[in-house]
Amino acid sequence: MNPSVSFRSLLPLYYIAFLLLATAIVVAASGANAILFVRLNEMASELPNALWANLTFTADTLFVMALLGAVAARKHELFASSLLLLLVGTLFVHGGKNLFDAARPAALLAADTFNLIGPKLKNHSFPSGHSFTIFAGLTLVSFYLPRIWLIPLLVWALLGAFSRVAVGAHWPLDTLVGSAGGILIAVLCVWLNQKFAALRSSGWKMTSAVLLSIAALYLPFFDSRYPDTTLLAVVTALIAVVMLTREFWLPVWRTRS
Repeated sequence: MNPSVSFRSLLPLYYIAFLLLATAIVVAASGANAILFVRLNEMASELPNALWANLTFTADTLFVMALLGAVAARKHELFASSLLLLLVGTLFVHGGKNLFDAARPAALLAADTFNLIGPKLKNHSFPSGHSFTIFAGLTLVSFYLPRIWLIPLLVWALLGAFSRVAVGAHWPLDTLVGSAGGILIAVLCVWLNQKFAALRSSGWKMTSAVLLSIAALYLPFFDSRYPDTTLLAVVTALIAVVMLTREFWLPVWRTRS
């Protein structure tokens, strides 16, 4: 089954991906990465830490997996694309982190020069995995939802990616490249899913459903190491588990019994 939203209707996302990459090139070439980080982090510190902690939690892989599961429960064709995204995304993010092994702000800047929320991370800065994850996940979801959802999802993704600077975990360059990569790889995964029938097999779909369900079940027990995220984790997990059970697993069980 083809996604209900065509590739052409998502052109704004492609423009944003290339704008993000162009901005990343300018930031890298100008040497403004550190200065920009300090200024953006300082601006963000005017808002409550809990806001940025929860936004950054929505960009966590486990949270996005639960979200994908909730949507895929109603849009079953999303299962196959989700599994492919998990595989390709892991290669992109962890491959890049291991290749560049870039130091994070906490490793290079004095503690009193920026606002740190959550864990003090020092290594594997580039690219930002959270930025990649939220842009990839929400881009993927946008293929299977009415176009009216595109702008709200985009705003959510931008805030989630920016939160990585706000919590002091990533440089702007990390988030720019991670975000652009998330959009482009999500589009690639949908295209591959349409191109190759093997990626739409029942086995592939069931594997994805199991993984996304496990993520939703585990989410309330996951220690994000960011403050005030427990309520969001529990509510999201509950919605995802109910959706998956009612809209996917119960019909599957009834069909096979």
